[in-house]
Amino acid sequence: MNVIRHIAAAVALCAIGTAPALAQGTTFTNGTFDGGSLSGWQTYGDVLAAGGRTRLTTASTAYDDDALGAGNEGFMNESGTPAVDFFDATSLAGIPLTNFDIDGDAYEGSAIRQDFTAIAGDLLTVTFDWAFVSTDTANLDFAFLAVNDAVYKFVDTSSQYLTGNFLGTFVDAENVSWSWYQSSYTYQANSNGAVSLSLGVIDIGDTQYTSQLRVDNIAVSAVPEPETYALMLAGLGLIGGYVGRRQKKAAAAPTA
Repeated sequence: MNVIRHIAAAVALCAIGTAPALAQGTTFTNGTFDGGSLSGWQTYGDVLAAGGRTRLTTASTAYDDDALGAGNEGFMNESGTPAVDFFDATSLAGIPLTNFDIDGDAYEGSAIRQDFTAIAGDLLTVTFDWAFVSTDTANLDFAFLAVNDAVYKFVDTSSQYLTGNFLGTFVDAENVSWSWYQSSYTYQANSNGAVSLSLGVIDIGDTQYTSQLRVDNIAVSAVPEPETYALMLAGLGLIGGYVGRRQKKAAAAPTA
């Protein structure tokens, strides 16, 4: 019975030492947008959750971005809220607008953002499914992932991902051939506390034409830093060694 108590105590200490890091990632929520819900997310600009996916565009509501003719103002807009106009804003999803000046001046965009807790040293892996199309053939409109203020472009209008499904016009966005891909990104948390994750779409060079990003199955997982694994393995090693010594003593004990 004493052996069992000692083993249970060792297991408990090992679990206490590693549980906070191993449990990391559970504060991230609603990466699948089920039921058209954007719960847990902050939205900026033209963002709509529909069909278990989220759509983000560079479309306005007051202008005919795609030269479709009078009466088509906001035709490409999904939500009824215009994309964020960078002439009237200082940031998008809390990120300075100059961070979006990639391959040209950023004019407008839309984004979603969620903050979650990380533990210093954790390796955070973000995976997500996405599709992207654009009517802009003159500028490098792009879609991005951002961790805190660091912006990473993962597709633009020149990308090979558009081969075969870049039509040059939406006409009816639902008839566009939406090809889906998966991307991942790894980030090491430098300190304990909140990490912001953002995804969005940016209009480069002008406010004409529309680009749209669709995202789904966003997930965040965390791997504890190597020292945490070493602590866990050391604890398990102590447990194994203790059990082994007890078994040897029991085998060597004289029988009555």
